[in-house]
Amino acid sequence: MPRIIRHLLNLLLLPLALLMVVLEDVVWAGAVAVLRTLRHTTPVRAAGAWLGTLPGYAALPLFLVPEAVGLAGKLWAIALLAGGHRLEALQAYVLIRLVCTLISVFIYQSCEAALLRIAWFARAVGWVHAARDWAMSLLRPALAVLRALFQRGHGRLALRWLAIRRRLRIQR
Repeated sequence: MPRIIRHLLNLLLLPLALLMVVLEDVVWAGAVAVLRTLRHTTPVRAAGAWLGTLPGYAALPLFLVPEAVGLAGKLWAIALLAGGHRLEALQAYVLIRLVCTLISVFIYQSCEAALLRIAWFARAVGWVHAARDWAMSLLRPALAVLRALFQRGHGRLALRWLAIRRRLRIQR
């Protein structure tokens, strides 16, 4: 592949890959930490056990449930926005999207083994992981600089951020 095309592809694909890395690192790790806490409750444990018994193709339509709830939340946020309630619209949208993401992560974790037995799904997961690894290889130098800045900084924010990152890394 010519060098100019490769650079253009990197330029086009990098924002998407960066978004995936941020989602993986922040949202997914946060959802996993919340689910780890919730899994100790009887209803969540029972739901996870039931979802784990489903075959892959029966589990796939379950991802439509949080998506439908997210769409309803989006419509609610639009209605709030139309009524002049900007802050409430933003809060409703963010809260509903986070809950829907949490539900999606729960479904995925509970059904992962069955879902990965579906060939096209396993390939798609492999592509996502490959894109994440590619983005991380491009980001590692910048992340190293940011880490060095945070580790040198002795401010409360820098120390708090490092504590949060360490906690999420340990819980993975």
